[in-house]
Amino acid sequence: MAKKKESKQKKMNVRVDFTPMVDMMMLLITFFMLCTSLAKPQAMHLTMPAKDENMTSEDKDKSKTEQTITIYLADNDKLYYYIVDKKEDFGKPEFLKETTWGKEGIREALRNHRHAPVKVLMDAKVQLDNWFNALPKTQQEANDSVYNRALIMIKKGHVDIVNNNELDRAKYNKVDKDMKEYTEDNMVPTLAVNIKPLNNSNYDNLVTILDEMQICCIGKYVIDQINDKDMAILDGNGITVE
Repeated sequence: MAKKKESKQKKMNVRVDFTPMVDMMMLLITFFMLCTSLAKPQAMHLTMPAKDENMTSEDKDKSKTEQTITIYLADNDKLYYYIVDKKEDFGKPEFLKETTWGKEGIREALRNHRHAPVKVLMDAKVQLDNWFNALPKTQQEANDSVYNRALIMIKKGHVDIVNNNELDRAKYNKVDKDMKEYTEDNMVPTLAVNIKPLNNSNYDNLVTILDEMQICCIGKYVIDQINDKDMAILDGNGITVE
């Protein structure tokens, strides 16, 4: 009996044409470019000095001292804050206090500052957020600039522009006009923060404390270097600067 030859299956080369996929990707890219919302440029509001001729230099120094807090960023994630009531007391080591990060630490110290508590500003910001979030989606984009302007007003102490989770348009327009003419007055005392990182601190802590400024609705803060008086305060508490 003759042996049958095994049939050999002819192999075919498989080729996938990706040319249509290129057209599809171009359509998708074009679609997302047209439909997405681009990031809006961020601008820093410049606060001009008040023109109060009736305020003496002694009153200005007192107000500045009472409403100022200095924060020191140290090594090993340590955090200190410094508050004095009188200008002549600045430099005394006994006023330096150590705290922790987060809600129960530095945020609590900022919220309940005895001369310029930021809790009032934070509560006003919550009401502003509630007003903005309650708007229909179609109106939120149109009122975005109003929200940002109102947030600047709150940071400057104009907490009366919001009431019962609503924006008072009349007061908002008045404050907006005063801000443009530099004739405004703060409705509540606002806090000024001096942030001073030590040479042995880390960048992550600096970013964290800047986040706290935004959370606490603080509009006046500056990152500065330590000076001789700061050195005396830190050395008096056994804190290593280098």
